[in-house]
Amino acid sequence: MKIENLKLKIVFFGASPFSYVYLDALKNSGFEIVPQAEDADLGVIAYYGKIIPKAVLELPKYGFLNAHPSLLPRWRGASPVQSAILAGDKITGVTIHIATEKPDAGPILAQKKIPIEPKDTCLNLTGKLAREGAALLIPTIEKQLAGEIAPKKQDDSKATYTKLLKKKDGEIDWSKPADYIEKMVRAYSPWPGAYTRMKNGRILKIKKAEVVNGVLKPLIVQPEGKKEMPWEAFLRGHKDAIEITSRPQ
Repeated sequence: MKIENLKLKIVFFGASPFSYVYLDALKNSGFEIVPQAEDADLGVIAYYGKIIPKAVLELPKYGFLNAHPSLLPRWRGASPVQSAILAGDKITGVTIHIATEKPDAGPILAQKKIPIEPKDTCLNLTGKLAREGAALLIPTIEKQLAGEIAPKKQDDSKATYTKLLKKKDGEIDWSKPADYIEKMVRAYSPWPGAYTRMKNGRILKIKKAEVVNGVLKPLIVQPEGKKEMPWEAFLRGHKDAIEITSRPQ
């Protein structure tokens, strides 16, 4: 079945800048995007961040597909990319699955594995996942509607879950190992950001860091109300403003 012959009307749910990578892929493949689910043949969800009611999921003729940035059933929920980095996962990926009333739990249609590089942040890894996911979505739609895919039920016993992040999640606990804090800096970039408090109570964001001989070394920081700067430049003007002591690995 050729994509150009499908003549499908698709309703798209997305609420992130990365959603547009998927939307552009659908448009470039010739699908007609419609604003209402009741007018659609198929629904597609990508980085939407909200639970869609069952009644809406059932409106399109072929239901809804969801593009989730993890290898389900690992890391269901709102912060899968951050969780994968923070856990030290070496591999993550994207999953295209049938959307069900229970979020991120529907039968799997396709997956693509992607390595997590040592310097990956949430921002750049999410971008890679969006591009790979959009490329995976189009042939998955084609094969699914042609009956060429047998949906695979997820093993709920292997599911892990993530949470909706809050600003306070970015505050660094200096009793944690240096390796964990370095992953935290990358996982929470750009939001909520990994931060600590200076002696005057103001926030200092650590934008980039590395671990040297088991100790965390900030590389780029951003004092509250100021621009990013190298760690050495910050120290020249704030020598006694902060005390950073991470536990060795």
